Amino acid sequence: QTRAIAPILKRSDEIAVARPKIAYYCRLYAVMSGMKIEKRSPELSETLDKALAELEQAKKTLGKELDETRDEMECETFALQIFDKADRADRAGSREMNTAKMYYAASIFFNVLRQFDADGELEGDIAQKQRYAEWRAAEITKAARSGSTAPPPPEDEGEASGAAAMAPPAPQEMPPSHFPSPPVPGGAPPGVRPPPVDIGSVADAQRYAKDAVSALGFEDVHTAVDALTRALEILKPIAK
Repeated sequence: QTRAIAPILKRSDEIAVARPKIAYYCRLYAVMSGMKIEKRSPELSETLDKALAELEQAKKTLGKELDETRDEMECETFALQIFDKADRADRAGSREMNTAKMYYAASIFFNVLRQFDADGELEGDIAQKQRYAEWRAAEITKAARSGSTAPPPPEDEGEASGAAAMAPPAPQEMPPSHFPSPPVPGGAPPGVRPPPVDIGSVADAQRYAKDAVSALGFEDVHTAVDALTRALEILKPIAK
């Protein structure tokens, strides 16, 4: 059951620093979706309780900045920006997992807009883009997993709409990227135990580093620099 809302909560966490208001509406949509599930499992109930507590805190922080009419447009603009970024990369020939993840994120951000409609529906153009983003994410992911490259995206808008309508739904979550860890210079010689490291400080630094990467994904350089600076401030005393 938790898997139904986990991708939405993950998107909220990813943009919490760069776009706190949009992160708030992602979390709100996740909670609204979770509440509709009958006979909720203990795990889902716990997840919802945590999300509700975070929503209350975010609401206090954002305060008067929240304005549903204005915020709907902001959320829509943001979703379109992510979609356009994925589409440009796709049409430029970059049909890799990063592009699939952008499409997948865009499909979720489009779905978040459902909370602003009384019937939970999406408008025509937005609904079409949501279906297309979900379909394209699945197509690129399927090709990547089989070791091939996805075919180019449809040129004709009608063809794209038809392909998206007939396609199976995208996976509930994109697999994480795995990169080999670089060697650490200046390591302790064999037989010499390195000094203990404060695990809590390292975790804080990792969190800021992730925030920086997330901000760069949305081209928010200032937030990325601020997050990296905080991470370095934590790590420098440990590195001595």
